[in-house]
Amino acid sequence: HPDYKHEDAEPTSAEILQRAADIGQEAGLHYVYAGNLPGKVGRWENTYCPSCDELLVERSGFSILRNRVTGHSCPKCRNVIAGIWE
Repeated sequence: HPDYKHEDAEPTSAEILQRAADIGQEAGLHYVYAGNLPGKVGRWENTYCPSCDELLVERSGFSILRNRVTGHSCPKCRNVIAGIWE
């Protein structure tokens, strides 16, 4: 994004960020996020279970709206979710 010594750059579009996230997931990455465009990148703003695709953490920008990780697991399939959740 345009910032500091690179202020003449065009901001990356939501579409390009979403495509990059698609590529990351297709390559096998488990936790993929698309940039800092709150409300404009669809599912790529949230965290989903890599095993069953259940919504685990719902976000809006840097704010967590809902955290469904129980302990360290997905509430649906009990797959262990990497990270610190407390």
